[in-house]
Amino acid sequence: MPQRQDYVMRMIEELNQFLAEVLRFRRAGRFDAALLVLLQAQQRLFARPIDQFMAMSIEEQVRLLALDETAPHAREKCLAYANLLTEAADTYEAKDQAALAHGAHQLALQVILLAVSRFPPADSAPDRVRIQALLDRLPAGELNAEVSGRLQPLPPGTGAG
Repeated sequence: MPQRQDYVMRMIEELNQFLAEVLRFRRAGRFDAALLVLLQAQQRLFARPIDQFMAMSIEEQVRLLALDETAPHAREKCLAYANLLTEAADTYEAKDQAALAHGAHQLALQVILLAVSRFPPADSAPDRVRIQALLDRLPAGELNAEVSGRLQPLPPGTGAG
C-alpha cells in the first residue's frame, strides 16, 4: 500500500507541475497551449489516451479514477480532476469563451459533488468552500439539471443545497 500511496502523491505533484505550466501559458496569453497542457494532464491522471475517457459520462470518469484506489486516493484523484477542469474554465474565460467556461465549471462542480458523495471526507468544510466558489462563478439559474440534482441531497451547510 505505501508504494501505491507514493505513486498517487507523485502523480499529484506532477499534476501541480502541469498546472504551473498552464498558469505560465495563460499569463502569456497562450491560451491554446494552456489547454493542450490541460489535456496532457488529464491523460496522465486517467492513465489512458484522451479519446478513451472524454466520451464517458462524468460518473463513468469518476468511476474510472476510483478504479483499484482506496477511497482517500480516489478522492484525491477526483479533486485533482476538478482542479484541471477549473483551470480549463479559467482559460476559456481568458479566451472570452463564456459558454465553454460555464460548462467546465459545471463539470468541475459535478466531479466534486460526486467525490463528496462517494468518498466523504472527515471534514467537509473545504468541500463546502470549493462548491460555493464554483457556484459563485456560475451565472444564477444556469446550473444544469444534473448538477442541481446533486446539490439537493447534500448535508446542510454543504453548497447551496
